[in-house]
Amino acid sequence: MRDSTQEQLHRLRSLRTAAGLTIEELAARSGVSARTIGGIERHTIRRPHPGTLRALGTALGLDGPGTGRLRAADEQVGGVTGLPGVTPHFTGRHADLAWLTTRLGHRRAVQLIGLPGVGTTALAVQAATRLADRFPDGVRFLGPVGDATAATIARRLLPAATTASTGSDPVAVRAYRDLVRARRMLVVLDGVRDTRRVGPLLPPDAAAVTLVTGGQPLAELPDTDRRLVPPLPPADARAALTAMVDGSIPAPAVAELAACCAGLPLALRVTANRLLTRPQWSAQWLIDRLTRPDRVLGALVAGDLSVRDAFERAYAGLPARARRALRLLPRLTGPAPAEAGFLELAERGWLTAGRDHRYLPHPLVHAFARVVPGT
Repeated sequence: MRDSTQEQLHRLRSLRTAAGLTIEELAARSGVSARTIGGIERHTIRRPHPGTLRALGTALGLDGPGTGRLRAADEQVGGVTGLPGVTPHFTGRHADLAWLTTRLGHRRAVQLIGLPGVGTTALAVQAATRLADRFPDGVRFLGPVGDATAATIARRLLPAATTASTGSDPVAVRAYRDLVRARRMLVVLDGVRDTRRVGPLLPPDAAAVTLVTGGQPLAELPDTDRRLVPPLPPADARAALTAMVDGSIPAPAVAELAACCAGLPLALRVTANRLLTRPQWSAQWLIDRLTRPDRVLGALVAGDLSVRDAFERAYAGLPARARRALRLLPRLTGPAPAEAGFLELAERGWLTAGRDHRYLPHPLVHAFARVVPGT
């Protein structure tokens, strides 16, 4: 078994949220109780039964080696390892997928950046699934990486049978660099919070390709190898929500709800979940809450899926200047000025470029700025 069973099981939540599922929905799909799933994710259940993990892996769309990722078994390079199933109702993103198709064929590393909940994980998984045949030595997925050091990342991705996986930090990093020089594989590092720790894992002569999601822009990459993933355009947001609710909501109401979500896939997913699991609530009831800035974030919660929680986790990882700039948003009478903190928010997708080098916040970001501590 690798470093620790707990580190492997911690990834269950990442796989589940990447699939857009609440604990209750995963329980319904897998036949595993919601209490058990919650216990695994919180590590109060430390050694779940192998049959439980197989059921969860199947429900998450993991097959073969992917299900083994939940078993915390020793993993070898080759094949598709740990990649979550593609997100249900994935919609649009044609330009983003075309960009990834080109870049992943010719670059050693690329990065996807975006507002929390915008779907960088879903996009990365979609691209990796489509392009897996291009990588004869397999696809490896690791996430959420968070603030893990380069050595920790290296140990998690090295084959467990190698002595370097239990060696010192420099030995592990060196062995990983040798591995990516020798293998034509795709490595997806998802949910990276501190991208400075990824740089040592990207040798300039790598045969492997690394796809990073999240964090600040990687200093090792040119601008052409980074892509800011925007919210879905209105037509795609409406199509996605229509598919999520399986046509059970009239088109005019879907259009209003999608507009309230401002193209954020996580918000669309939460909205669909609330409509499907609370049939006694009308679409208009939800629209009334989503159109109120003081209530919209409270309405965008379904089980443990929460837009506000996603924003809070990402906010904690922003540079101090960016956090201060975000807290200033409610006090501004117009677009945000092109100053350092606002620029840092813009390069991460929290703001979008407007006229005269000024920036406009995403509507849900503006609502979050009203309630963030210190505002």
